Amino acid sequence: MSEIYVVEGSAENWNEALRMTGLELYEHDCVTADFWEKCVDREKEFPTGLTDFCPVAIPHASKEYVKRQAICALKLDHPVKFRSMADWDQDIDVRYVLNLALLDDSEHIKIVTRVIRSLKDPSFLEKMDDCSLEELKVLLDDHFLKPQEDEE
Repeated sequence: MSEIYVVEGSAENWNEALRMTGLELYEHDCVTADFWEKCVDREKEFPTGLTDFCPVAIPHASKEYVKRQAICALKLDHPVKFRSMADWDQDIDVRYVLNLALLDDSEHIKIVTRVIRSLKDPSFLEKMDDCSLEELKVLLDDHFLKPQEDEE
């Protein structure tokens, strides 16, 4: 079973945003001490910024750096630039970082599918913007971790 941790803050760049989420996951004993550095390494090779219309990045590292499954959602006080996963030459102003620390490959696919499906709905992002941190945790838990009606 995965858990969601939600934090808020300012980062100067994508690297610092990854450090913030990695540290939160580490403090909850979900990942190894070098998890965030592995996220940085992976981000350099495979960018995770979504789109201008969906200002979210979904970084992660391989499961060998994960102790127990969790997601750390960082709500940024001001956007930071991540490279687009669709066009590596394009920068995306990201307002949310959803750092995925997942062990199970099939669970990983389910969660990423739920994340993408939720984020395709513009009203979902508006809800994220309007939520307190506690409400955001509940919203993300309901949409990302709980099986959806259309899943088998």
